[in-house]
Order: sequence, then C-alpha cells, then structure tokens
Amino acid sequence: SGLLSGYLVGMGIMLLTDLRWFVLIFTFFLLSGAATKYKYDQKKRIGAAQEKKGARGYLNVLGNGLVALGFAALQAVFGEGIFLAGFVAAVASTSSDIVGGEIGRVSSDEPRLITTFERVSAGTDGAVSLLGEITELCTALFIGVLALLMGMESGFDLVIVATLGGVIGAHIDSVLGATVEAATVKWGNSCTNFFSSLLGALTGVGVYILL
Repeated sequence: SGLLSGYLVGMGIMLLTDLRWFVLIFTFFLLSGAATKYKYDQKKRIGAAQEKKGARGYLNVLGNGLVALGFAALQAVFGEGIFLAGFVAAVASTSSDIVGGEIGRVSSDEPRLITTFERVSAGTDGAVSLLGEITELCTALFIGVLALLMGMESGFDLVIVATLGGVIGAHIDSVLGATVEAATVKWGNSCTNFFSSLLGALTGVGVYILL
C-alpha cells in the first residue's frame, strides 16, 4: 500500500508539473528509505526501529506527501512562485524529519524530549539529539540546493526557503509528537506528519514572500 500510494503521489506531481518536481519528491522517498535502513539492526536492538523492516503504509506516505501534492496542484493552476516555495519547503520538512529522526536514533548521546529537555530513550516521540539536529539541517539544505541546481528558480531563495521551512517543519513534528500524538490515541503519526509538513510549507511560503 505504501509503494502504490507513493507511486500515485509521485506520478501525480510529475503530471501536474514537470520532471524536476518529481525528482525532488523522489529524493524524499529515496532519502527516507535509506535513512530508515541505516543501522536498522542496531535500532531494532534498542527498540527504536520502524516496524515491518521500515516499510511504510499508505497513511504514512499520504501524511508525508499530500501537502507537496497539493502545492504541485496549485502551481499547475496558478503558476505562482509561492506554490513552488511551498512545495520545496514541504519536501524539505518531511525529508528533514524522517532522515534526522532515523539518523538521530543511533546517536551515542542520549536524546532529550523537545518540550521538557528530559532524557528519554531513542525512538521516543518528540526526542531530539545533536546528531539528529545536524542531520535535519543538512537534509533541508540539500533539498534546497538540489532545487537550485535543477533550475527550479534562479537565485538562492529556494535554498533559504527549504532550509528554514524544513528545519522548522521538522521541529514542529517533534513538538506534535511529544504533545498531541503522545496524549491522543486517535492522533497517529500520519496526522503529525501531515500537519508538520503543512506548517513547514507555510513557513517556506512566508519566507519566500519576505525575500
């Protein structure tokens, strides 16, 4: 179901826009998959590994991809730069969150809860580490640089948009994970992913307007 929904999201984005947009969302799927598999056995030993060997279902894929698909659709209709900014920031947000979270799980330092800074075990919703923070920043920056190199827009605006939108979106994900997701049974990880992606994208739009 995850593979099929990922295919539908990716093909929808490419049909609405062009190959460059598809490359960006495909990069997210590639990075998140690689990060999930990274030291999987070690993460499994400490109880911090994703279930089913990291295979994600359709709800997870849609939670991470619907916002990007929505901005691609808006771009197809209106053709404004703010929708490109929202798309890039959404991809940067989801990429930073998953890659930073997965790499951070194997940090040698014990992570802390983002809301209270108390020490928690790896894999706890809302846990952050220095390694994860650095990885999030680098991942968001990479998405922005990739968009720049593909000529999605001239200038460095998209790099700034991706970096700020991605990092802020990833941190919003951590806050939601530590608060709403941890306290509400019906609020799953897919909801956290969706709203953090949306808020990260809107942050990117705001940054783009200011630039």
